[in-house]
Amino acid sequence: MEYKKILNNNYTLHLINTDRFKTLNIVVFFTKEFNKNDIAYGSMLANNLVYTSKKYNTKNKMAIIGEDLYGARVSSSFGINGKLESFIFSLDFVNPKYTEDKYLEESIDFLKEIIFNPNVKDKKFESNSFDIIKNDIKSNINSIKDNPNLFAGIEYSKIMYKGTPSSYSSYPTLDDLEKVTPSSLYRFYKDLFNGNYKIDIVCIGELPNNLTEVISNKFNSIKTNDKKLTLTINHKYPNKIETKIDTLKFNQSKLYIGYRLLDMSYYELNYVLRVYNTILGTMNDSLLFNIVREEHSLCYTIGSYVSKYNPSLTIYAGINKINYEETVRLIKECVNLMSDKKTVETLFESAKKTINTYLNTYYDDVISQVNTYYNREFETIDDIETIKEKINEVKIEEVINLNKKIKLSTIYMLKGDNNE
Repeated sequence: MEYKKILNNNYTLHLINTDRFKTLNIVVFFTKEFNKNDIAYGSMLANNLVYTSKKYNTKNKMAIIGEDLYGARVSSSFGINGKLESFIFSLDFVNPKYTEDKYLEESIDFLKEIIFNPNVKDKKFESNSFDIIKNDIKSNINSIKDNPNLFAGIEYSKIMYKGTPSSYSSYPTLDDLEKVTPSSLYRFYKDLFNGNYKIDIVCIGELPNNLTEVISNKFNSIKTNDKKLTLTINHKYPNKIETKIDTLKFNQSKLYIGYRLLDMSYYELNYVLRVYNTILGTMNDSLLFNIVREEHSLCYTIGSYVSKYNPSLTIYAGINKINYEETVRLIKECVNLMSDKKTVETLFESAKKTINTYLNTYYDDVISQVNTYYNREFETIDDIETIKEKINEVKIEEVINLNKKIKLSTIYMLKGDNNE
């Protein structure tokens, strides 16, 4: 695998040359600082652009061109990551070395059509497609309460990360969605190209020699913003522990417990915490799994995850509402046990093996590689071989001492009132 980065006034080009895949992936990122007013527009725009375009002005035509290009597919999304928001356009197509050389340019033309030539007339998005997508998003918003995991995660984030971009989901409110019109969406779309967004193009696969030239010809009308951006949120968590219980008609209750991370170094946050979290709640025989689920049968599911760019540790569990207090007690006990050397020793080597097994899949994972080089534009990220080395260097004492920098912040439960 070889990596090359090319800077110009239009975009930053990232070339990841590898022969592990028979496809080529070209991913275009438009990134700027998060603005909560963009959420409704982000959802609408990402969906409208891939639904139809000016040239392929029906859903059927869009599907046909993809098939004509040997199954080429363009997807788009709007997301919030740390302090930033981004539009992501991804083209996935068969490497032209297995078809014909002309398919390189024709496939990239498909991506270009979707990004630069929307289905717009008189400075408005075409109304029929616009209405279909708007109604689909409304339906998705209204169905959030039918998905307990999603609803609980959204409500937990509102409390845990209050006052930061992390407190928002990519689902807009119905009121905000109603304010989006075909004309206002077009005005928002035009802002993608006004120089306010940092633009990155990441290409991965066995890259043709003329790829850089083709991309340069197709994307020469845009201009990137070279302002320094960062993903990391400096969130000042309140010292008071926030507790909230909501109720909906589900059989199972959802419990979220959030811990804030205090003044961790880069090494602690990226390496020691990774081992800590694996022992606590991510591997098959984690502390939470063994104690809360296996020994006490208090939950259906349990685990933990880390939010690195808004430094926090979250523990989640699916429980019966009558087990709420005992489950919370045992989760706190598990976190406290991470200060116990004998407890940590029993799982320490297994945790490192689990992490290394996951890291060994990196070179076969397109998304992981694309995101690594993209995220490096905003934060320091070590290469995969350095990560492996530093994980293996983590000591038991460092994991144990990390508990001094982990403090309880939020307890949230979505109580299922259908429980017996």
